[in-house]
Amino acid sequence: MTLKEILQIRNVRYFLMFRCSYFARFYYPIFTLLFLDYGLTLSQFAMLNVVWAATIVLAEVPSGAFADTLGRKKLVVLSSVIMFIEIAMIAVVPTDSANLVFVVFLINRILSGLAMALASGADEALAYDTLKDQGKEEAWPQVLQIQLRIASSVGIFVTLIGAAMYDVNFMTHIFQLIGLSVPESTQDIMRIPVFATLLVAIVAIYAAINMQEDRDTLPKHDSKLATSIASLRLTLNTGKWVLSTPYVLFILLYYSLFEHTSRMFLTMNSQYYRAIDIPIIYFGLIGAGVSVLKILLAGQSRRLAESTEPKTFLAIAGLVTIATYYWISLGWSIYGVVPVLLLIFIIMTMNIFISYHLNRKTESHNRATVLSFKGLMFNLGYGSIGVLYAYYYKLVSQNYTEQQIEQHLDFLASLSSFCYYFAFLFISVSAAFYLKNKQKTIF
Repeated sequence: MTLKEILQIRNVRYFLMFRCSYFARFYYPIFTLLFLDYGLTLSQFAMLNVVWAATIVLAEVPSGAFADTLGRKKLVVLSSVIMFIEIAMIAVVPTDSANLVFVVFLINRILSGLAMALASGADEALAYDTLKDQGKEEAWPQVLQIQLRIASSVGIFVTLIGAAMYDVNFMTHIFQLIGLSVPESTQDIMRIPVFATLLVAIVAIYAAINMQEDRDTLPKHDSKLATSIASLRLTLNTGKWVLSTPYVLFILLYYSLFEHTSRMFLTMNSQYYRAIDIPIIYFGLIGAGVSVLKILLAGQSRRLAESTEPKTFLAIAGLVTIATYYWISLGWSIYGVVPVLLLIFIIMTMNIFISYHLNRKTESHNRATVLSFKGLMFNLGYGSIGVLYAYYYKLVSQNYTEQQIEQHLDFLASLSSFCYYFAFLFISVSAAFYLKNKQKTIF
């Protein structure tokens, strides 16, 4: 299918708009720095992300089941509205009280996790089933490739502007130009990228509202209680199916491992860039470079995901990822950006691979539920690594002086944990796969 033909499909068009606006957040290039400038510590930041992951774990699968029974569009719309609220909270919170800031960010992480859980699986299921109804489901990898390219194009703008909004020198010129008092530190300008994201959230709400769902395909029940019971039953049945289907189970296990480990590191990438002495203004240029990389290599990612034999793909991806985390742990100035770019390419390709194989093995009636299990397994991993990293970082930082901590030496020393953590789990999952595959061929 051509790009024009794909964009003519309403649900696919608004799916692309929703995904691209939902994740187009101007504060992402300086995500960790933003939290720290609000007055939080790095350990608090890690634990807040554990709360975020725990919320998704609790809400992920039930929300997917409700999407399959109550309606997927309802959940996508609700997700976009909650997203707007959670961003608005940190946009206006006063920073006079450290306790108040922590409580507001705690609520923000809970709402953010809930919003993510509600949308997870539901938006993808709407778009995929529309293609399937038209007999065009084989075009799904193309849709994912287009999503990567559009999101990356938007990301170039968002990351460049977002990082510039957080650079005091750059914003000083802007403030002088419009006749405002110049900012003295990042605390004076830290809310600007948050307010900019709030405007983009409105686009996500618009896209969600304009998605369509065939109500006739939803199960009919006599009451809301009956619908809830049906949702929980679907959740249990889907869980049993996932556990009894090795193909799907190991796809999800590998996905969770690659995704939650990389997400934990990439969440802290602004702190990593600062630790290897990269000025804040360049964070946007790096982010734009990442987006260009995705645009240029999206087609290659799709071809690798579609054509490479699964066992070969997973083995190569695992070994290269271990080497990449080791490279990151060296903390090389400037050149330390290269392994980050490599890690992003691996994860980009892995996501297409997982979505391609998972959707092929899943029936329409429980697609959103299965995709929610995908999110559940990722967030179980993300929550676990968040707790472990927060504890490990606290232990490591005790061995450094305040001056060394200001130089981020403790943070750089903690990065080797990613290599050991990923290598241990990758070998463990692969050993389990090998034993299971000997009994009966999985891939």
